[in-house]
Order: sequence, then structure tokens, then C-alpha cells
Amino acid sequence: MIDLLCSQLGEAVQSAEQVGDELRVRLPASSLMAAARLCKEHGYNYPCDLTAVDTRSELVMVYRLISLNSGQQVVLSVGLPRSGARVPTLSGVYGAAEWLEREAFDLFGVRFEGHPDLRRILLTDDWEGHPLLK
Repeated sequence: MIDLLCSQLGEAVQSAEQVGDELRVRLPASSLMAAARLCKEHGYNYPCDLTAVDTRSELVMVYRLISLNSGQQVVLSVGLPRSGARVPTLSGVYGAAEWLEREAFDLFGVRFEGHPDLRRILLTDDWEGHPLLK
């Protein structure tokens, strides 16, 4: 899968390493959709986790995709600015991403461009801020 992602996405792959059954790939937000489509086409059919990590210098979106047939995993990560973080929605590729993206929006403030229903999912509508930002 590393070779496929590197050949299809070229220099957009900022780093890639295989750790056991897990492939870890870092790429820019502009290549996220293409990478997700490639993963889905090649059997990574379940987005089991989507979250953000606030490193204080940036927000890192982390997408864990699993092949239910082989058990192998691809972890896509995308660095975003802490303020005004935006990334394309993957809900058109993985329907389950819609709920996971709402959680990341609610807790970290990440805007998912093209999301069909981006609103809070855990906190009340009148809540101010995003509690998992440092």
C-alpha cells in the first residue's frame, strides 16, 4: 500500500512507514480525499477512528482506516493550523465519517468542508469554544 500511495500521490506523501500491520502516512489536507479514495478502493473499508491531536503548534487530524478482511490498518494524518482548521469531509467516501467528523468539530473546532450536517454532537448548542483545544 505504501508503494501505491506514493506512486499515486507522489510528493504529497510527506512520510510513510509500516509498523506491524499499521501503515502510517502523513500528507497535506489537499491530498486527503485522494488518499482516502485509494484506501477504500484497496479494501480499507471501515473508518474505525477519526480524531485530532492538539500539539500546541498545530492540530493533527488522524484517520484510522481498517481492512475488515485482512485486519491491516492505514493511519492517515494531516497537519492543520490551530486557528481556522479546515479539511475536506470524508463523509462521501466513508458514510460513518459523518458522525466522527461532527465529534472532531465539536471538541476541536475543525471545519469539515462539504459536510452535510456539521453541528455539535456532544455538547449543547450554546456551548462556547472547543474543550479539547489546549
